[in-house]
Amino acid sequence: MVASLLLDGASASETARADLVRLLRPEARADGTEPEARAVLCGVSWTRYLELDRALGDDRPGPRFHYLDGDLEIMTTSSEHERIKKWIADLLADYFYEFGPDVVPRGQATLRSAFQQAGAEPDESWCLGEEKEFPDLVLEIALTSGGVSKLEAYRRFGVAEVWFRRRDRLEIFALAAGGEGYEAVPRSRLLPRLDVGLLERCVGIPSWREARRTFRAGLAAG
Repeated sequence: MVASLLLDGASASETARADLVRLLRPEARADGTEPEARAVLCGVSWTRYLELDRALGDDRPGPRFHYLDGDLEIMTTSSEHERIKKWIADLLADYFYEFGPDVVPRGQATLRSAFQQAGAEPDESWCLGEEKEFPDLVLEIALTSGGVSKLEAYRRFGVAEVWFRRRDRLEIFALAAGGEGYEAVPRSRLLPRLDVGLLERCVGIPSWREARRTFRAGLAAG
């Protein structure tokens, strides 16, 4: 993605182009898995952001957009990114089934507000209790760093909790009273019976069936 921007209009041999693409590709993580690739375009108007979104299609699998005050982050995911997202969503489905509350899963449904000059496409999101304009809980998988401020974007939508899975651990941020910002918390305020340590351990299990079996056993044990 970044390589295509640098090579646009440039005269370079095929070998040089291939080398540049290779050098700009994010390096594999310590465990050998591939991270996401992301780029940030600055000075993008709200209208241009919407035009780009329409041009790529509403139901596209990727890339994902995050927009904030003229900065547009474009991100492609990886197999490991998608695995972690799937594991957490399925494990939380087990939690919701056992302990509630009732939820309306929103998946990657776009959050957007021209007034707030913000747009976001979370990895997963949920409304608790009933359908709302914006979700109560969003999940972001971040195998790499950088990009626009997700917390600031979600603050503008009034999202109560934002979860990040990065550096092989789950980080939970709760919207402070008055909605002026987020604070890191050790446990979810929305899901008070959730054992975060159990969830983290199960996300690290490579087998989907074993991860769910272990998580369900932990839920039953209380």
